[in-house]
Amino acid sequence: MATAGAIRLLDMEEDIFGYSCTKTIGKEDLEHIFRHQELGVGVIHTYIRFLYDNFMRGNDQLSNRFRFVSSSLVNKALICREPDSCREYLVKRFMASSTNNLYLWPYNSGCHWLLLAIDPLKEVVYFLNSIDGEWTNYPDMKQLVDTSIKVFRSQRQARVPRTKSSNITWIKVQCPLQRNGIDCGYFVMRFMREIINMNQIEIPITYFDEYKCAHYTRLQLEQIKEELCQYFIEKRLISI
Repeated sequence: MATAGAIRLLDMEEDIFGYSCTKTIGKEDLEHIFRHQELGVGVIHTYIRFLYDNFMRGNDQLSNRFRFVSSSLVNKALICREPDSCREYLVKRFMASSTNNLYLWPYNSGCHWLLLAIDPLKEVVYFLNSIDGEWTNYPDMKQLVDTSIKVFRSQRQARVPRTKSSNITWIKVQCPLQRNGIDCGYFVMRFMREIINMNQIEIPITYFDEYKCAHYTRLQLEQIKEELCQYFIEKRLISI
């Protein structure tokens, strides 16, 4: 970790997103957490690094099973502007797959965070949206995912039944729903935490029994914020 004025720099090793990079954390990112405001990609990526360090590092089963997709390289703006580069990144990420891999991708539609959990070998996409929207509301995102999985299928020379060849299985998970317009980022972070904690590739349509609820409580969201704040201090992203 390094600092640059009011900006904090957090190194992300290759295992996290498939490439090594440095993410920036601005003063405004910290303020968004403290004031419980909408979150930017810097906070989401910092929490991914927290999950990697505290759940997956040193645990071969979890680190081999769960992988992440960078929201900086694949988001609404880039899908519209540079669809080829987005597809190439996803395919390259999927090509690192072994058996039983689930890729967690926090997707930002421009004003909303949702989570995709992608099993590229089984060609299954789990769709977790805390405002109960449909994936058909995000046609550019869906087309990118479907195309990337088909290219991945072709590159690994996989054979699939004719009835399956043009269809990717999308599953809308009945996940907890938010009750305001700002909690989506916090929900996505908690979804990722719970999926990794359950250590299962398949996500039940009705969500995990251990975490099933209509809405997260304020205490459940505060837990995520506390973990973030402690991690900020640990990595010296914030001074006390």
